[in-house]
Amino acid sequence: MASSYSIEVPSSAKPGFTPIYRNAVFPEVHSTSTLYDVFNRTLARKPDSPFVGCRPWDFATGAQANSFEWITYAQADEQRTALGSALSQLAKEKKLGQEIHVDSKEWCMSFWALNRPEFQIVHQACNAYSRRLVCIYDSYDVNNAAYIINHSESHVIFTTSSHIQQVLERKTELPLLKAIVILDKEAPSPSGGTGAKLPRGQVGLDRVALQWASEKGLLFYRYDDFLSYGREHLHAHTPSTDPNTVAMYCYTSGTTGTPKGAIITTGGLAYAAKSAALGTIGLDTMIGYLPIAHIFEVLAETTVIESGGRVGYFSGDPLKLVEDCQVLQPTIFPSVPRVLNRIAALIQEQMAGDSFKAKLLRRAVESKVAYHDMDGSVTHAFWDRLIFNKVKMILGGKVANICSGSAPLRPEVLKLLRVAFCVDLRNGYGQTENSVCTSMAPNDKDTASVGPPSAGVEVRLVDCPQLNYYTTDKPWPRGELLMRGGVLFQGYFKDEAKTREALDEEGWLHSGDIAAVDEKGRIHIVDRVKNVLKLSQGEYVALENVEQMYTGLEFLAQIWVHGDSLQDYLIAVAVPEPGAFARYASHVLGRTVSSSPSDLALACADPKVVTSVLRDLVRLGRQRGLNGVEMLRGLHLTPEMFSVENGLITPTFKMKRPEAAKYFEKEVKALYDKGAVDIRPLL
Repeated sequence: MASSYSIEVPSSAKPGFTPIYRNAVFPEVHSTSTLYDVFNRTLARKPDSPFVGCRPWDFATGAQANSFEWITYAQADEQRTALGSALSQLAKEKKLGQEIHVDSKEWCMSFWALNRPEFQIVHQACNAYSRRLVCIYDSYDVNNAAYIINHSESHVIFTTSSHIQQVLERKTELPLLKAIVILDKEAPSPSGGTGAKLPRGQVGLDRVALQWASEKGLLFYRYDDFLSYGREHLHAHTPSTDPNTVAMYCYTSGTTGTPKGAIITTGGLAYAAKSAALGTIGLDTMIGYLPIAHIFEVLAETTVIESGGRVGYFSGDPLKLVEDCQVLQPTIFPSVPRVLNRIAALIQEQMAGDSFKAKLLRRAVESKVAYHDMDGSVTHAFWDRLIFNKVKMILGGKVANICSGSAPLRPEVLKLLRVAFCVDLRNGYGQTENSVCTSMAPNDKDTASVGPPSAGVEVRLVDCPQLNYYTTDKPWPRGELLMRGGVLFQGYFKDEAKTREALDEEGWLHSGDIAAVDEKGRIHIVDRVKNVLKLSQGEYVALENVEQMYTGLEFLAQIWVHGDSLQDYLIAVAVPEPGAFARYASHVLGRTVSSSPSDLALACADPKVVTSVLRDLVRLGRQRGLNGVEMLRGLHLTPEMFSVENGLITPTFKMKRPEAAKYFEKEVKALYDKGAVDIRPLL
């Protein structure tokens, strides 16, 4: 196959399989580095350059500062040594259990908190002293957290005061846990009768809590005191030189079942970072806001370290992310479709209507998209000076790289954000198990793919007869996507059966995703092996794929598409975007609807509004090529967002389908009892 993006490995095709594809520019990556090497190389080149930082909290005003405070690479080196030494000294004194001694390596500790500079200090200390780290989503409840602490065999936990009570209440179920290190900065003593204002995620600690920890048999340290303890008992670094040494357990967020602990090696993550850095621009300053328990965030930070850049962490409040970006002025903005779809919806909202401003913005976007479709360009001298340089300031004005991971962005959203932010936004594809697998090539105007294989990664397709996908399909071969290379995980911790399901004897990871390879060697994700539902008439529907096709209406924030094998049609539950939905409902009802919770609830229940929204969804589905069985025949609107707190989405914004079906059981039954809506008049 002639290709400008991928090359085929000669004589690698065999019945039921495509040839093996490699990146055309970087077919191989030669790396035996460890994460310790990655940090040390930048430390040697740029010791006084900023490494990690945040906006410090002002306890008096109760707000973040208007600037970032940085830890340099040299300072981080000193702090990782202090922290690692403190852990070694505890082991030497047999305070972490009889099985842990000063020479013990590869034992585990947990980090349960929002993104903050201390994460990288703990991470680098683990790399310097050959220990393992597991990060826990800050939003997890105590049941999930306790499971991960136990399953990973963690002896120490780094956390914030907001989680202390949860840990202490469950201590009897955490037999290996011996020490807590609290990350919060100690608030100043009250003066004048007024207590200090605490930042998000921090609660006051008193002597009762400290006494409680002691009674539970736990050592309790404040982070700064823990570093001081380590400085008093310094131990030399004992890094592993073996790239196959385990660095982390990365637990899948778990849309169904118990989270699985993916084994991430120090060489695998270093390899993935080198692969990701090749041909990537804008790695000087990164905003760190995606969960550190997710491999995408850890990989992005490691890639920035590989390139000698810095990571500035957000304030912990999603509503202040834009403010954080404007203060930091990042050059790279890693993101996921859920975040980018919301940004696109806000821009589309400004484009709607008949005002002069809306018409001008529509014309500017249409003009730039036309140029983009011709040559992939994302800049325009006139429109950028008039409009889009102001749009760029939303993220600080210096972003040169927006990379979208987790799942592909819809082409129209990708193009809109490219021209609005004047940046070569690229789709990528990866999983916990492979870190990074594909990434779009620079300035590729084809926005439907996730690009060719990443540097040093091999991919191929295998027939999936149960879903009627074959590598002999025309015009493009289709099948389950397999991948192989240094970026892969080693398996699932304590789960050989699941490991054998994922990794075959030749080292290929079976992704569970259906892909096609186009004539230029780019990967297109087209379906999912799992989450495919067989309706009562025998038709198969890929729910996740269909759900993605129904996203993009500016007045809807979220949608969940549901099917039942005993029924012959699909239904959905959707959540409105308050401001835009209020204007939409006002237009439909011919009266003013505010964005107050009570007005939104009434509008969501109004049959006229529901019918109008269903009509717009059906028309959107038709425009995007959905077939008849994939069309929605019922809709319920709810003003309650799908969230981690109500158990409907994972911390990585993936829908938890079994939980959603249970949560909306009454609404689902009502929609099916009502029967399928005749959508012909709506088209």
